[in-house]
Amino acid sequence: MKKRTVAAVMTAMLVLAMTGCANSGAKTESAAAATTQEAAEEVAAPQEWMNEPTAYLSGITAADYVDLPADYASMTVEVEPVAEVTEEEVEAMIDQQRQARRELEEVTKRNKVQEGDVVNIDYVGRIDGEEFDGGSAEEYNLEIGSGSFIEGFEDGLIGQTVGETVTLELTFPEDYADSTKAGVEAEFDVTVNSIQQYVVPKLTDQFVTDLGITDDFGNPVNTVDGLRTFVRNYLVESNESQYTQRLEETIRNSLYEKSTFKKDIPEAMMERMNESIATELTSYAQQYGVDLKTLMQLAYGSTEESYEQDIKDMAAESIKKNIILKAIGDKEGLSMSDEDFQAELEVAISNSGYTSVEDVPIEDRESYREILDRRKVMDFLKSKTTVTSPASEEGSTGATAAEETEAAK
Repeated sequence: MKKRTVAAVMTAMLVLAMTGCANSGAKTESAAAATTQEAAEEVAAPQEWMNEPTAYLSGITAADYVDLPADYASMTVEVEPVAEVTEEEVEAMIDQQRQARRELEEVTKRNKVQEGDVVNIDYVGRIDGEEFDGGSAEEYNLEIGSGSFIEGFEDGLIGQTVGETVTLELTFPEDYADSTKAGVEAEFDVTVNSIQQYVVPKLTDQFVTDLGITDDFGNPVNTVDGLRTFVRNYLVESNESQYTQRLEETIRNSLYEKSTFKKDIPEAMMERMNESIATELTSYAQQYGVDLKTLMQLAYGSTEESYEQDIKDMAAESIKKNIILKAIGDKEGLSMSDEDFQAELEVAISNSGYTSVEDVPIEDRESYREILDRRKVMDFLKSKTTVTSPASEEGSTGATAAEETEAAK
């Protein structure tokens, strides 16, 4: 394992925690891992704030910044309960696995195109009688009904016979990506070379065995019933995880709304958080082939003028929520001592390329410390918070978050 690995893991955990307030959808750990290395490389670049004590929660006294609500240890919050897993959901996930392993087979018992067929075609496109760039291809596989081509193209091939050529007179849509063709009439000469169909494998014990799945104990899953149990357990755990995310975010938001900040957050901490969020969002943007500005416009409704300030606002809110949790941790004696953190960090780097704790960059050490502290505080708050659900609000006394989570298992 390279030295940057432990830093990447810590960075991923930090980014997940700090962007929760702005995340428009659940972010899985696998998705975080996919972008973490690049984000870690960016964060690794030397910055002035890195050696500034006030860039980290351990460098400030949280109580100097915020007045906590008196009821922080006895709040009541409303959260949608853990969703129940239905048999339909189990079968749907299994069907996804079957669909993912479908294979194409040539159709020999008929020669006319139907909906759902995959046809191998040659086609030539013309505008005003002249061929245009990108409008022709040979031996192209097209799934009828996929919506891959402009409207009318795929429907125009239904009922056509293998070996015959048909001319389709079509019009490019007004919102077509190539503006020079938007709303323009064109004709396509299309020859159907062959017809294929996707064949989905049957759900058998052999199919399950070929998936190569193992359960939590490392035992292979090799029967249909075993697969259903595996999938059901996975969905249950997923729903519980989503519930926990909703609950923790609701608690954080409630504390944020009730707390009063007495002074501005440190500039170094602001620079650190802003850079981290911007780096993570940039990684996401690159995955989808857009720049940061475009991502902010699409995902958060930012404008060209506001997107940088919107990121700063995200950073400021995340910092304040973290300061609130740190203040609670300090007041309740939950914050880790230097000795305890040293022990935790030594375990974390035991399989890394670092030879000692001192080799780990300060920003990675402190990020990891903050994550561990937040976990302890959040566990404390969940044990003290009463949770009600919208559906059972009337006549319900509610239960603590810990009791709700335990009941869901």
